[in-house]
Amino acid sequence: MKSAIFVGAGQPLSIEDRPIPHPGPNRAVIRVHRCGICGSDLHMTSGSAFDVPCGTALGHEYAGEVVEVGPGVAQVKVGDRITALPMAGCGECPACLADMPLHCASLESLAGGYGEYTLIDTRQAIRLPEALGFEDGALVEPLASALRGVRRLPGLGADLRVAILGAGAIGASAAYWARRLGAGPIAMIARTRRNEGLAAAMGADDFLTVGDDLPEQLNRALGGPPDVVIEGAGAAGAIQQSIMLVRNGGTVLTLGGCIRPDTIMPAVAMFKDITLRFSVAYGHADFLQCVETLDAGGVEPRALVGETIPLSALPERFEALRSGSHAAKIMVDPWRD
Repeated sequence: MKSAIFVGAGQPLSIEDRPIPHPGPNRAVIRVHRCGICGSDLHMTSGSAFDVPCGTALGHEYAGEVVEVGPGVAQVKVGDRITALPMAGCGECPACLADMPLHCASLESLAGGYGEYTLIDTRQAIRLPEALGFEDGALVEPLASALRGVRRLPGLGADLRVAILGAGAIGASAAYWARRLGAGPIAMIARTRRNEGLAAAMGADDFLTVGDDLPEQLNRALGGPPDVVIEGAGAAGAIQQSIMLVRNGGTVLTLGGCIRPDTIMPAVAMFKDITLRFSVAYGHADFLQCVETLDAGGVEPRALVGETIPLSALPERFEALRSGSHAAKIMVDPWRD
């Protein structure tokens, strides 16, 4: 099979022939139909301390069709259309029992969605309802990342003023869930107006650009300073900017995942008596809620998708994405010519 492989920072991904995997217990093989390009893949191939090892098959926002199941597997069958968490835990430790497999000491990555086939953990698979396509299934992973953080915010309700820093896939997904979970006015903030239409489609009431008068603009848009600022930019300086914007006693939720050292001014956060919290990844329940919400008609996230490309175009496009100017979500179809 063809698969996109990381061969080293500063080098394009390599499309290589790899053996089609065969599933063991609790595993299945899917024929990948869609895989979204994620900003974290760019981060993990950039020459930082967070880089994946050379030789790693990438792609973790995937959906596909089951083509082979391992011994004793009953959760899925051949022909099922599924999405799945791109990881496997032991299933028995406190982290797994708390539905947080990312923190399992036996964690196994099941990336590989930038390939024609990949392994999944059948315990973490969710069938796609008839109304949803593979593209919808590939949107579940980024949606679940935002959902886990947003649903932990305090005081979600019509009076909660929310500002979101960053208008990419994570920021837009945060707007989607803040709106669906009952937040009050939502304002999205970005460097340019390129994703203004996406912000509106995903539930934001106002769209602002960064400038010297941003606090005043934000107060006017929301009717007061934000109770919550969600940092979805993942850039150095974004956390401190969020601290400066949030109201006294408010909450800053960071979802952006900056991989560089980032300076904040603790005295400002302390003086304002804010809560600073981080959220990472998701569990099975988050994936399931995403699928159920999409199936119930909440298909606004389809606006995230800007383009679908073949696997052969991925290496060049992947490197071009490092410039930061691109659609919120580009999909890869490994079977497209």
